[in-house]
Amino acid sequence: MKLKYFALSVLLACSSPSFAQENDALVIKLLDNDRIGAVNLDQDKFIASLGLVTEYCKGLSDLFAPEQKIGILLTVHTSGAATYKCYSSPALPTAAEAKILNDLQAIPLEHTRLVDFPVFIAVHSSPETATDFTGFENPVQQKKSVYVNADLATKLQLNKEYALKEVLPVLTAYELIAESQYAGVKNFGKKASTTSFGQEQDVYAFTSKNPDYWRATMEMGAGNQLIPTTKIAALVAQGELDQAMKYIEIVRMFSDKESISAIYLDELKDRLSNFHNELSIAIEKGISAHDRGNYIKAIAIYNDILKVYPNSAWALYEKYYSEHAQKVALRQIEATDGEDWAKAKKDIYKHNPLYHMDVHASNGRGAYLIVRRQEISKLFKNEDQQLQDVYQYAMIASDLGIYDFAAQLFWLTIPYSEKDMQKDALHQYLYCLEQLGVKDLKANFEGDFPTIFKEIEQQKKKAMKESPIYQSMKK
Repeated sequence: MKLKYFALSVLLACSSPSFAQENDALVIKLLDNDRIGAVNLDQDKFIASLGLVTEYCKGLSDLFAPEQKIGILLTVHTSGAATYKCYSSPALPTAAEAKILNDLQAIPLEHTRLVDFPVFIAVHSSPETATDFTGFENPVQQKKSVYVNADLATKLQLNKEYALKEVLPVLTAYELIAESQYAGVKNFGKKASTTSFGQEQDVYAFTSKNPDYWRATMEMGAGNQLIPTTKIAALVAQGELDQAMKYIEIVRMFSDKESISAIYLDELKDRLSNFHNELSIAIEKGISAHDRGNYIKAIAIYNDILKVYPNSAWALYEKYYSEHAQKVALRQIEATDGEDWAKAKKDIYKHNPLYHMDVHASNGRGAYLIVRRQEISKLFKNEDQQLQDVYQYAMIASDLGIYDFAAQLFWLTIPYSEKDMQKDALHQYLYCLEQLGVKDLKANFEGDFPTIFKEIEQQKKKAMKESPIYQSMKK
């Protein structure tokens, strides 16, 4: 499936958000993503109404001398009047600026459907200097600066709001306008559009256990990551940033840079990287206290972090580690005691099923899974074998029982793999869906799947039983 994107026509003297063309005495710059126009705007009505603004601004070029530069920041909203801000160099008299703003405010503008749309119109300027006015702040860059300078709690809230109010509405809107033959995409979009992600939701049930999610994933063309990006946005809206980042790391690798979802994947990656950088600074303070033997202080630091971001697998792990060390120091438990870990790992793996640490095993299978989890850190060291590493990552996730993540990765590798690997990846993908309870989609493919799935399970058992760590536990 291919989704078209919309760019404003030459009537607006623009071709993309980052490029401006001269049109008589005007330069127009789109300051935000214009590719979402197909779902954000009634294109004909919007172009017509914005044309009234540009005609007015053309009149300003005749009214003022060429050395008088004027800039108009226009933001169109989903409801209410558009907002304007006027810039000038040299500065216009207050009365002249007020008249321009009043005139513009009287022009009726078509609303956007989903998100605000900022446009900058410059009179007597070149494309290179269109926004060079004292005091001008690009609203998109301003929003990013607010995020970067926010504290951890505010960053978490801003991430939730961004996913909830911007990313999910746009991606869902594209799913809803899919052609009728893409039933999985349309059905998934309908469910997404009626799900209140502002409240607590089970994203696992909404995606991983939902046949329409996987059918929609299969209906999209290679490179168009609309469906998994919707899942990522849903995780962010629920505050599950650890899980979201795991998906972003891989999905971005397979994303067509010209697709709608690529823009959001890049923005979410930047936001979550910034968030986790700040989080790591806070956690490192706790680790430092732990290393000095001050376990009580370390635990207090982790508790403070978890009050702000309760879904941090890393903070939860470090808290367990310090509490365990404190109990050992007080001789309340033995160092080999695994009871506390059995409790702690439930929350840790809930928020990051692929967290790299496991510290206790009572049998060969448990020891084997510890090793498999640790092997994740050995991946992606060589750029020339990234596809193979994604496949191995999927195999590890499948061994760990993280079938939704494994299925996503197996499916991503199929279009880019050699024929034999494609076949195996497809079988592994369908096996993972089977474990998730999504059993009907295999009917779209040829194969004796009961036998194929049995062979996969036998191969898994064989690899485990032949591993050195499993053998050592037997001894």
